[in-house]
Amino acid sequence: MPVNIEIKGNLARLLATENLIVEHKQVETAQFNTQTRVLTLPMWNTASNYVYDMLVAHEVGHALFTPCTMWKEGKYESLPHSYVNIVEDARIERLMKNKFAGLNRDFYKGYEELNASDFFELNDKNINDMKFIDKINLYFKLGAFLCLEFNDIENQFITEISQSETFDDVLEISNRVYQYSKQQQEAKQKQQQEQELAQTSEDNNNEDNDADLDTPSYERDYQSESDDDIDADADLDDPEFDPSDNFDKQEGGGQEAGDWNNIDESDTQEAFDSNSHKLQDRNGSETTYVTIPEMNLDNVVISFDTINDYLTEHFTVIEADSGESDPNSYYYRGNGIKANTREFREYKKSASKDVNHLVKEFEMKKSADSYARQATARTGVLDTSKLHTYMFNEDIFKKITIIPEGKNHGLVFLLDWSGSMNNILENTLKQLFNLVWFCRKVNIPFEVYAFTNDSWSLDPDTEGLRHYDIKPDRLVKGIKENALHVEGGFRMVNILTSTAKTKDLDRMMLNLWLQARAFRGSMYQYARRFTLSGTPLNEAIISVGQLTKQLIKTAKLQKCHVIVLTDGEGYHSSFNKMYESSYDGSITMNHSGLAPWKTTIRVGSKSFVGAKCESEFTCKLVEAIKSDIPNCNFIGIRILEKGGGRQFYNYYARNHYNFYDEMKDQMRRNGAVFINTKSFDLWCAVQQTTLHCDDELEVDAGVEKRKIAQAFRKMNKNKKSNKLLVKEFIKQIA
Repeated sequence: MPVNIEIKGNLARLLATENLIVEHKQVETAQFNTQTRVLTLPMWNTASNYVYDMLVAHEVGHALFTPCTMWKEGKYESLPHSYVNIVEDARIERLMKNKFAGLNRDFYKGYEELNASDFFELNDKNINDMKFIDKINLYFKLGAFLCLEFNDIENQFITEISQSETFDDVLEISNRVYQYSKQQQEAKQKQQQEQELAQTSEDNNNEDNDADLDTPSYERDYQSESDDDIDADADLDDPEFDPSDNFDKQEGGGQEAGDWNNIDESDTQEAFDSNSHKLQDRNGSETTYVTIPEMNLDNVVISFDTINDYLTEHFTVIEADSGESDPNSYYYRGNGIKANTREFREYKKSASKDVNHLVKEFEMKKSADSYARQATARTGVLDTSKLHTYMFNEDIFKKITIIPEGKNHGLVFLLDWSGSMNNILENTLKQLFNLVWFCRKVNIPFEVYAFTNDSWSLDPDTEGLRHYDIKPDRLVKGIKENALHVEGGFRMVNILTSTAKTKDLDRMMLNLWLQARAFRGSMYQYARRFTLSGTPLNEAIISVGQLTKQLIKTAKLQKCHVIVLTDGEGYHSSFNKMYESSYDGSITMNHSGLAPWKTTIRVGSKSFVGAKCESEFTCKLVEAIKSDIPNCNFIGIRILEKGGGRQFYNYYARNHYNFYDEMKDQMRRNGAVFINTKSFDLWCAVQQTTLHCDDELEVDAGVEKRKIAQAFRKMNKNKKSNKLLVKEFIKQIA
């Protein structure tokens, strides 16, 4: 079974007993940054959980117990790093096994598997003739599988390493081991020199004995050949003859055990490091770790006053230019403004009755909920009216009913201001207006933002610029590597707010009504600086995190609800990345598209992974934003086009319905589908036609009873979804 590297990241955090930031990347060795607390692990390609757990525990041990100090100075200046590394490995692995007893099995089984695959390259080598530092390394890693021999001095070193507690102990022991190893090297070299001198002397004597200058050359050749044949026959007849004696070997058997001339390096550690590189999954897909940027809200948000003044001026000018004679003339547009204004007033008047009814329903639900949560408690004060019953009644104290206060709620609404919303924008605004009027009635603070990437001209600082001329650093506080990229044209337009005066709020609602009608081809021109655009949904979710915190702080909210209304998915996201120029080698910051299935969103030490497509990446982004905002609910409203139900099912509802037809039947019966997910606390999918708020009984005079009954059924069906946003919001806060 393949190893899940993200689960192993959780293992590293548990072992460290802190929320370490764990990253798996294509790196040669594990790294740990003591300042940022980021543990970077190689992408090891091993199907063994024992080996993986052992390697993870080893690196966590360094993170916990190895200090970040500059030790290579003073008396340790010439101390090789390999000596310190091996002795320190023995210390931290012992400390990890002492802290987590269950790791003993992982280390035992892990090193057993590595030894079976000759990870330390010990086959056909005499391990007891190796350098002392190699024997130390093998003893503390493979001691249970090897028969290592030590003299009294070496056993003393082994005991000291086994009892070392601090990194200073490690440095001191490593230094003395290194000095001892150099003495061994000198003795080894002296022994080799003596053997070479003895061998040279013996070879010279053999040459003198073999030379016979008085014998003719042809006789010497004949005699030599005869002697060789005789010796060969003698060797073959000798029962104790061993052909392997003709090959050089170390005393005690086995091949050359190590390079004693290079005493500063550990051969077994080099073998381990070399084979560790083979464990790396070179063909594996490296995870991209991205962070959420901090937005500069002053430049991101177009204020309510700015957009209201702009739209008011635009439609006031058009309304002033009205004509009466020629409906097709340029001046006829003013009459279109007047007609649409009358329709807005009529809708507001007709909706007020329903909104008042919803307010009454909300108050009833809130009172019922408070009654259900009330409790009775004793006060500790005697009730004199019951004092005479003290002989047979223990309950003679006064009681008090405690009714918990309701939480102070708030609302942040994100409205998709994209071109695909054109045909449903008017009905969507009706639902939104109902929600705003309801919030005004019950004194719930609210902020409504339209997210767009085509309204930057409303910002005086970027007016007249092209989209690609606007630098993203205006919107983000410090562009950092691996942070999610935000396009310079992205804006959040604050179209409605509870802080505005009633007069200004009514005027803004009228402006939005007129703008929506103009998009559908009325007799007048829409305001071009606030036109429909693309769908920067992910950028809006990034911004709403800070906007929600801001509303919670200013309005002193205990709970806030974020409603996201959109009819589709957002753009493919990208992240900031450093690029090296192939011409001059300069490093520049640019942005690169990311693949959701190999991307992890990081918020502090929390990681959010598991997206398989762009829609799931948006959900993971919502989870990341929510994790940093306590008591915040996200409600997703998805407007479905004709045939869009299957897409919603595949993206969001697959785990809630066995089949698409099951969800389709519920949509047909209830007019909407409601599901709960880990990202959006409530997902609501509605058809475009469901948003239509006309629930009047429409029948002609003198019609048959059957048609009147059909009209009643149609009206009742519309009422199920009428004021949909308000009803769902009431359920969340009542």
